Amino acid sequence: LPVAKIVNYPLEKRDYKPFVQARLCISEQSVWVRMWAFEALPSETSTLMVNLNLFPELSDKYLSMSASYGGLLLNEVCGEQHIPMAEYLVLPRVKSFQSEDLQGIYWGIVFELPRTLLTKVYGSSELAPGKLVKGNLYKVDKSDCSEHYGCFYNVDFLDKNAYTDKYFGDFELVAY
Repeated sequence: LPVAKIVNYPLEKRDYKPFVQARLCISEQSVWVRMWAFEALPSETSTLMVNLNLFPELSDKYLSMSASYGGLLLNEVCGEQHIPMAEYLVLPRVKSFQSEDLQGIYWGIVFELPRTLLTKVYGSSELAPGKLVKGNLYKVDKSDCSEHYGCFYNVDFLDKNAYTDKYFGDFELVAY
């Protein structure tokens, strides 16, 4: 996917809206999600999250992956129930990184989802340019000193279902 930018912080009354970018890449073996947040001093609870349904035409299940700056990880398959990915006996690989460039200081996460997981969850792993997938991207921090709630597609964060497919939008796969 082209780079997606999280700049929507619907509850923010101050001017603290960390700039976040995300990118999805598909290889023959894996689906990769890379997210990075421009925060000079992130709190331990600063979190990047992606929820994706790669086969909305086959299932209402979606993959939910999040990681905080402090190292807390959550990987599950959501639908009628939440099932840890470990129950599918295939886990995503996760790598964190930190750096800085001309845009500023940033930290981020890379999730690598093996296609074997997609086959177990959806019964298919065939992804091609032009295909629409559904999902949303989030940047959240619930700590008192830096609380903020950001999203790619509009979300009502006061809704108890804020992180569900109710707030998903379309992402089109493209070939470069």
